[in-house]
Parts: sequence; C-alpha cells; structure tokens
Amino acid sequence: MLLKKLKLKKFNMPLFDKRPEISRSQFKDIIKKSDIKIGQGRQLSQREKERIEKIDFPKRLGVTISKSEYNRTLNKLKSEKINEQDFIKKNKIGRELKFLKDLEKKDL
Repeated sequence: MLLKKLKLKKFNMPLFDKRPEISRSQFKDIIKKSDIKIGQGRQLSQREKERIEKIDFPKRLGVTISKSEYNRTLNKLKSEKINEQDFIKKNKIGRELKFLKDLEKKDL
C-alpha cells in the first residue's frame, strides 16, 4: 500500500496536470514564464532557459514531452553532475537540475 502511494506521488506532477504528456510549445511557454529562483534569489536567464529546452529536451524526441521523458532527463542531469570534474560546470548542471525539479512541483 505504501509503495503504491509513493509511486502515485512520484508521477503526480502539477507540471503535467494529470495528463501523460504536454506539448513542446506549451513546455517552452511554461519555462519562459517561470519565475523560479535558484540560489541567492536569482532566476535563470532566458538564455539558460532556452538551453534547457533545446539541449535537455531535443526536438528529435517528438512534439510532446512525457512524464517518463522528463524523469529520464532529470536522471541524466543527476549522473552528469556526479561525473563532472569541473566545479563551474557541475554548479551549472546543479542549477538546471534544481530549476527542473522546482518546475515540476510548482502549480501553474
């Protein structure tokens, strides 16, 4: 019973609003309009948000972004952060990761 609750909680993301996937254009708009603060009350710049949308969620994966694709991207970023040796790059990946985690929790 507890395991079922944990699984449901993991996939109940306000970002997707009980839908299995969202369109790429909708995701792009959500990223642009977000005001999530990352460390020291600073927001990500528009360039950084565009980079997340283009590099972490490439168009070759289709016109929609599913929950599993979103979680796969988070896991990929986590592993990149762990394997990165350069502190500046590690910090940049960490900011992107925090932004995406906060984005999935935020009610839109």
